[in-house]
Amino acid sequence: MNISPLRLLVNRTIRTLCPALLLLPVACSESGLTIRVIDPLTNVLPGIVCPPAGDDTVRVARGENAVLQFVISADDSVAARNPVLRSLKTKQGASLDKAVLGWVRNVQASHAYVPAAPDALQSPSGEYPDPILTDTTVSIAAGGTALLWLDIPIPADAEAGLYEGSVRISGLKNGKRIVADRQFTIQVYPVTLPEQSLLVTNWYFPDKFSFMNGNESVEDDSPAYWECMRQLVETASAYGQNVWLLYETGTPVPTADGKGLTFDFSRMDKTIEFLLRHADVRLIEANHFAKRSRNGWTDPFWANVPVPDGKGSYVYQRLPHDDPRVQRYIAAYFPALQEHLRSRMIDDGSGRSWLDIYTQHIADEPLNENKTSWEGLARQVKQAAPDIRIIEAYRSSSYDPALIDILVPQLDEFVWEIYRTMPAGHSCWFYTCMYPRGNFANRYVTLPLIKTRLLHWINYKYDSPGYLHWGFNAWGANGDPFGDVSAPANDWPGGDSHIVYPGYRKLYPSIRLAAMRDGIRDYDLLKMVEARDSIRAQAFVNAIIFDFNRYDT
Repeated sequence: MNISPLRLLVNRTIRTLCPALLLLPVACSESGLTIRVIDPLTNVLPGIVCPPAGDDTVRVARGENAVLQFVISADDSVAARNPVLRSLKTKQGASLDKAVLGWVRNVQASHAYVPAAPDALQSPSGEYPDPILTDTTVSIAAGGTALLWLDIPIPADAEAGLYEGSVRISGLKNGKRIVADRQFTIQVYPVTLPEQSLLVTNWYFPDKFSFMNGNESVEDDSPAYWECMRQLVETASAYGQNVWLLYETGTPVPTADGKGLTFDFSRMDKTIEFLLRHADVRLIEANHFAKRSRNGWTDPFWANVPVPDGKGSYVYQRLPHDDPRVQRYIAAYFPALQEHLRSRMIDDGSGRSWLDIYTQHIADEPLNENKTSWEGLARQVKQAAPDIRIIEAYRSSSYDPALIDILVPQLDEFVWEIYRTMPAGHSCWFYTCMYPRGNFANRYVTLPLIKTRLLHWINYKYDSPGYLHWGFNAWGANGDPFGDVSAPANDWPGGDSHIVYPGYRKLYPSIRLAAMRDGIRDYDLLKMVEARDSIRAQAFVNAIIFDFNRYDT
């Protein structure tokens, strides 16, 4: 059978929890359309023929998603309409009726970043499959192909068993309506995944909402803003995101004498309340309040703080950490923030306050060269508000555990010995972005999809409970988010800046986002095996992840 090593191990992982197994290979050719099932971890490149999956039965636990990928070939030109999922039932009558069905579109990735991955995909056309368009039709040229994606969430209360169903593709061929069906089967095991345990954040950018609004600007706190936010957080949450960047802070309010500041938290509260209503929220990560002084990579960090102007208002200034105005601001703001967060309760019966889910960024990616200024700011925050946890994408070769609670090194620096043992109450995640490159797992469109899924097997192997990526929807580096998804001017590999695509007041997922979500759920499957047999769980992951940058793909 043509099944990837990862798929084999996922199947074995589920069978560890339930030994049933059924194989049902299926083929189909109808009305001049040939529909083949392709392993969903296969990147189907234009002009390259992919072998069909040797086993058409998808095996899943309850709480996972069953994913199928179809290649449709036409012997004559066809205008294909929206595909339809037909009845998907067991012989006992249980059914699955929710699905994402969409045509996979190709995008360009022109930037030849270095060092390249030894297994980087080589597309003859420079195009790579990625966005899943859920509301469109396609035209298939004579002898051409189209790529169809089917993604079926399996409810936690789904009945176990073999579900049989089909997708139907209708269209026009030489002016006549044609219909083609493709059967498939899904084996749902009597195994239910627990609530997601891995912490995952993708940084999102409300300043890019114009791409979801017909290229018209979206005013903060407007109805259009909140509709775009709803679409974004619900999409991200459905694919495994449960940690959310917070841009809003307490708004400074000058005191009556004009010499000091108090703080209004109403705008910040509105966003937190919105997230708690519309998303799975395990943590809030408040945005950085300091940046490099002159934007040079090794420059010291300066804080952007409001300074009373003596006229009843204030101005923002970027100042060094030892400036008295920075010290006064931190000493005033963070105690007020801490007590405000402590006073707001999460409405879930847990007795937790917002402070229990709040973390604070200081400044992004401190290095050995500017760590002193980062520590100067972090120390002031900890002194002012000792119960606020600090999280940071961190790149220095040493750290003070008194100043940081959640370290997030880059994957190629996650190998450092300082991250092997964490003090009590601390944790170590990892992140990827435009780096690391070479053979490291990442989520570029030019990498095999299995390497995106393997990111979270790395989380499991190295006992890392969280993952961070900077680019959820940083569209526009080259104008069209559906055009060239790399950015040579920024040295961004293809797909680094975004893993979703904008429609009008909606988002389209990508095959990379689906692979990432499935890796997140693999993490939980491995945790379930570990609860029964930790040696076997580690054997599963060791058969795939040899080291931080060596994998069996």
